[in-house]
Formats: sequence, C-alpha cells, structure tokens
Amino acid sequence: AGYLVVWLGFSILAALLQMGLFYADLVSLFGDSRSATLSSLLLMLAGLYQFSPLKEACLSKCRQPMMFFLQYWTDGPWRNGIRLGLVCLGCCWALMLLAFVGGVMNLVFMGIATVIMMIEKLPQIGQYLTKPLGIFLVASSVWVLLSGW
Repeated sequence: AGYLVVWLGFSILAALLQMGLFYADLVSLFGDSRSATLSSLLLMLAGLYQFSPLKEACLSKCRQPMMFFLQYWTDGPWRNGIRLGLVCLGCCWALMLLAFVGGVMNLVFMGIATVIMMIEKLPQIGQYLTKPLGIFLVASSVWVLLSGW
C-alpha cells in the first residue's frame, strides 16, 4: 500500500503539471511539448540527473532488491512500501518527465522510455547505460535548443 501511495502521489503531480503546461500552451492535448525551450530544459534536467549521487543511490538499491528488503525488513510493509516507492521514483522521475517531450500519448516513445528505465535497473548491464544516456540527453537538449525543434 505504501508503494502505491508514492506512485499515486507522483501521478497526481504529473497530471497537474500536464494540465498546467497545457493551459500555458506549452504542451498539446496529447501531452507533447510545443516549446523548444521546455523540451530542452526537460532533456537537460533528465540528462544532468543521470550523473547525480541521488540517482546512483536509488539505482544501487533497485539493482539489489534483496539487499534492500533484508536491510529494512523489520520496518513493516507500509514503511517498506513507501521506502521502495521513493527509491523507484528516485530512479525514474526525471526520465518520466521526458514524456512531455516525446508525448504522453505516444506509445512508441513511452515504450522506448519504459525499456530504457527497465534496462537501467538491471544489475549486470544497467550501470553501462546510465552515464551514456545522460550524455545523450544533455547533447539532445543542446541540439533542441539550437535547432528550435
């Protein structure tokens, strides 16, 4: 239940953000950006977050879930659910905001984003994706800003 509360809270905030961006005419009805500046800012935010200690700390917990559960098993299911939800959210929130760049209703973009986030959490190969993805996102941010896409 705690895990669900974290994700419901994030979902509500994301929906409110989408509504605000829509009324500001920064995203379309389908949730894709109409603003090169907004797209560039979101790409830069997501790219830089890939290098943050918080992202790395969250990923290290997600890549070793058994260690996470063994470490916190005495806290009970509610607190463990909240803690795990926050750790998972810490891994993905910035990448999820990129839905406003690619379009929240764009199934291809959302599918690719989902696969990337899943691979990033895999213990054997995820560590090789995080930093290159950050470089790609920062470079994409600069390209979007300069090209006006």
